[in-house]
Amino acid sequence: MSLLTVETPFHIYLEFKIAPFHKRLLAWAIDMLIMVGWSYLTQEYIVARSNFSEVLSILLTAFPFLTYHFMMEFFFNGQSVGKMITGIKVMNITGHKASISQYILRWAFRLVDMGMTFGLGAILTAAFSKNHQRIGDLVAGTVVIDTHFKTEIADTIYLENASEDYYPKFPMVMQLSDRDINGIRNLLELKKKNKETEKHISDVALRVKKKLQIATTVGDTIFLNQLLEDYNYYTKR
Repeated sequence: MSLLTVETPFHIYLEFKIAPFHKRLLAWAIDMLIMVGWSYLTQEYIVARSNFSEVLSILLTAFPFLTYHFMMEFFFNGQSVGKMITGIKVMNITGHKASISQYILRWAFRLVDMGMTFGLGAILTAAFSKNHQRIGDLVAGTVVIDTHFKTEIADTIYLENASEDYYPKFPMVMQLSDRDINGIRNLLELKKKNKETEKHISDVALRVKKKLQIATTVGDTIFLNQLLEDYNYYTKR
């Protein structure tokens, strides 16, 4: 199993499973069927029954091949229909949601990956690059992950809803990023399995207190748990 490890500013490590090749291949096949089906229906029921110019007819038929992957990934958080079915998605290699410029770069270099090399470029780079990235991923700084193993940072940071009478103690927690919060939560989860993380927790708590300028005498584990609950309170309002 190939893993992508991302380090947060507080030196906490997050892990994401790289999407296996067979899932990417299956997702590609599903998406290709959709695009071919769209082109066929367009040709049979729109172009053939209209008086469009030859250029317009070609553009309508080729439209999904030109725009499908970019539009799907941009509007559906890194997933096409094929990726949704197979449980994989595109994300920024830093662990965050990919940006529009990254989606554009992936889309632009698809011509190199799939067209100019007849798919050989994508296969070779995905097979031998460190994080199984095709050329478009390497250029854009993205990676395709398996969502069944670990979802995007923003999908893992939230706790259960706090009670209605809950009162937050550290409002400055909102100065932390989603990645910071997710890293803290993962560290606390790790403590349940490995007591040797106690020193790491103390180091992280000290860094957070310094960054947020918090003076408190509560225990480090209690302090970090309180931050998670406060963050959950503010983001769920």
